Amino acid sequence: MRFITPIALGLSLLAPIALAQITPEEITVETMSEPGENWFIGMTGNGGYIFDATTGEMQGLLSLSRYTPAVTHWAPREEFYAAESYLARGTYGERTDIVAVYDYENLRPVAEIVIPNHMARLNVRSHLGLLNNGRHLAVLNMNPGHSVTIVDVEDRVFVYEASTPGCAVIMPVAENDFMQVCGDGTLQLIQLDLSGFEENRVRSDVFFNVIEDAVFDRVAASADGWFLITHRGTIFHATTDDDDIVIEDGWNPRLEGEEAWQPGGRNEIITAHHATGLIYVAMHEGEIDTHHEPGTEIWVLDSNTQRRIGRIELETPANSLLVTQEDNPKLLIVDSAGGTHVYNATTFAKERSIQIPNSTAFEDF
Repeated sequence: MRFITPIALGLSLLAPIALAQITPEEITVETMSEPGENWFIGMTGNGGYIFDATTGEMQGLLSLSRYTPAVTHWAPREEFYAAESYLARGTYGERTDIVAVYDYENLRPVAEIVIPNHMARLNVRSHLGLLNNGRHLAVLNMNPGHSVTIVDVEDRVFVYEASTPGCAVIMPVAENDFMQVCGDGTLQLIQLDLSGFEENRVRSDVFFNVIEDAVFDRVAASADGWFLITHRGTIFHATTDDDDIVIEDGWNPRLEGEEAWQPGGRNEIITAHHATGLIYVAMHEGEIDTHHEPGTEIWVLDSNTQRRIGRIELETPANSLLVTQEDNPKLLIVDSAGGTHVYNATTFAKERSIQIPNSTAFEDF
């Protein structure tokens, strides 16, 4: 015979009452709020985490492929654009490259545009560029030769693939043009017509020595052009005038006795604030071929006076940088341990650290 103790009987009588007090969980769908000041995208192997640098709060997550070089956006249409690459069996199988279009509100894909399976599957911000007309997206290819895929993101169609042997990086200029860095020490300008097809192509004079002091493939947009930096820290500013490429004389911020300081890092090592002309560069002490070493300091340079105006010493060396473009900008840093840190870009004071799993680089929002 089974006996029930008074305590067991009491607990059995209370159990239904306790269960009745549990509120059933309801499934809801959150939408992203209107983008605020100093928002950014932290790129990882799991996607793009959208954060508010002012508060440190996460705002959303873009689910991207493992092989997404960069993400860009067009505010008037409230859309993100990402070049993505997929293998049918995850790690092998038929390859499909696409440009995916995501909306702001739900961060969900609203369109896919299939492109040639030549995309350079490297985490480099300048391997993707939305041209300034907001219509044509340029994607860098390596197969193994260089080419550029042009996509009409407004009409959602692949336009064509332009061969660009020896030239890489996408630097949008004017309305529908882009420049590239070339392996012979020049810049290349490709101008597109209204439909996105190549209309004109020109090359600059040689302005850097590829063997002695090559230009990085990490570049930074300015208010009207692009800043380029060499392995020894010389900075050039490149713009265009119709079909002419204009390259200003290079300058170096190092002072006497600072010859051992070099720019370096694993990802984006240079970034610039357009309105002020301030440039931020990850620097370290090392030999000439240590350009992959992370920066122990961030040097703050004034492009107007071509002088250094500040140095930010870091607790953990920096692998990637981005300055936001607001009136009160933030300097974002991914350190060599994968940590994300937010600095005031004008006072150089550290404000906070943010937990972004496996962070590698940033995209502006």
